[in-house]
Amino acid sequence: MDNVLSVAKMFNTLYFSENGTNMDQMRMHKMMYFVQRESLMYNKKPLFDAQFEGWKFGPVLVEVRNEYSTGNMFKSAPDNLSTNAQELVKHVYQRYNKMSSWQLSSLSHGEFSWKHAREGLSANENGSRQLELADMKLDAARELLRRKSA
Repeated sequence: MDNVLSVAKMFNTLYFSENGTNMDQMRMHKMMYFVQRESLMYNKKPLFDAQFEGWKFGPVLVEVRNEYSTGNMFKSAPDNLSTNAQELVKHVYQRYNKMSSWQLSSLSHGEFSWKHAREGLSANENGSRQLELADMKLDAARELLRRKSA
């Protein structure tokens, strides 16, 4: 598996090269969710082993959030992503980059894995329940079927 912060670093590098600024946190967490789902869709296994939590604006990776909190912005993350990870990151970036952070958040709210992790919480609660890998696999299978029928 690839390092979760290395994956985030590549997303941030792609975004910075286009926009001259770091990727905002909301966009980053959604990109990370979608790249994990893509890996489950096509490789049938997770790209990285970090667990998402079901926060109010969508899936969140605490490890990635901590990078934003410290201002480190992935400087200590290794640059040794597998070829497969690099291709997946580029694919997801190209697919979703034109959407706003809020559109990505709205899109992630349609995912069963996020909804399941949010059960019993009010809309304003962040929550800390982890998204289940089995639920994310279901989301991946549904997305694959949706793309095939489009």
